[in-house]
Amino acid sequence: MKLLKLRIDGVTLFKDKRLELDFIAADRVLSDEEGNYADVFPLPVGSSLYSQNVMGVVGVNASGKTTTLNLVRFVLGYMSGSFVMRRFATGSDVLGNLERQVNVACVFFEKGSVYLIESRLRKVDGVAAEDTSFAESLAFENEWLWRCPVSRVSRKVVLNIEHLKDVSEPILVREGPDDGDLVLNDAQRTFLDDNMSIVSVITGKKVVSVESPERTLPLTSLPTPVVQAFDPSVEYLVWNKENQVFHLKFKGERAERVMNVAIATSVLSNGTILGAELVNQAITALRNGGYLIVDEIETGLNRSLVGTVIELFASPVTNPHGATLLFSTHYSELLDVLRRKDNVFVLVRDDSFKTELIKYSERINRIENKKSDVIINNVIKGSMPKYPDVQAMREYVCEHING
Repeated sequence: MKLLKLRIDGVTLFKDKRLELDFIAADRVLSDEEGNYADVFPLPVGSSLYSQNVMGVVGVNASGKTTTLNLVRFVLGYMSGSFVMRRFATGSDVLGNLERQVNVACVFFEKGSVYLIESRLRKVDGVAAEDTSFAESLAFENEWLWRCPVSRVSRKVVLNIEHLKDVSEPILVREGPDDGDLVLNDAQRTFLDDNMSIVSVITGKKVVSVESPERTLPLTSLPTPVVQAFDPSVEYLVWNKENQVFHLKFKGERAERVMNVAIATSVLSNGTILGAELVNQAITALRNGGYLIVDEIETGLNRSLVGTVIELFASPVTNPHGATLLFSTHYSELLDVLRRKDNVFVLVRDDSFKTELIKYSERINRIENKKSDVIINNVIKGSMPKYPDVQAMREYVCEHING
């Protein structure tokens, strides 16, 4: 399953309470002499549709970068059938402030066809009694599923959800009149849990790999080349599952160290732990054609190593199955690593503190412009902190230092 476009209504952080994000190439796509594509993955639908291999999101503090990534991860979760709806909290630290009713529209590719699914979700009070960490969650109220004939699939159609709906055939409805031809039948309801999306009827509950680093040392033996990329002094790091200990040996030391997770975490550098986990999850996503979603990808890592991870997804050699890396960053210089401009998204806030997600290529036409210069110089208004706010902070600090 490849997600092509996402629209969520009912997220109060965003302008008009709507978040829109597409995952397909809008600019020109070129192949090399052997017919291979870098940065994008061709979808076999008889039309020039390419999904993005790498997508970057940048924005000022508190503009909604984490919320955006969490919302994408949330939708991918129930679209893949791997997550049960009631397990998702709607607290501000997870999905942002949501209205009582949330409408989600997703365009996706599966088994040679393009589909559109609209889901109407509602907040429900309480979750499982044993889980007291969340006060509310989401449940399905209704869903509608359409299939678009391959002959009508185009980039323009996919990007316009209302147009796509007009040229598509309705094939399934979650709730409706008992005698409705499109309503879930008894066999389908048995196949589906009440709190799972009807998209599983199409995907067969096939779980899509959706990885997100937890910034902890993974409990697995890490390949030496991976560890040494982040700390060349490590000779090996092996996880003993039976005894729940790591075997760690540094170069120049005669004996290995045997230690539990807590001690290993304190001995290894933060960058080594973050990098090892990131590459470990990247391998999973790349192997399965899944998704790796990383908030603040630059945290604790050398910039060149971050660029290497990005290139793993951009290259058809290491990404033959069309996996997608979606990351956020505070540092616009990282965006200069990306060769395309239609895979960069900028979060800006207006004077009423509402956020809008802007596609970089819709504002900037020239590919030769450095993305970092465009962002830092505030060419896309709202992409940088306001000067008066920064100046007021400086004056406050000066006043309290100098008396």
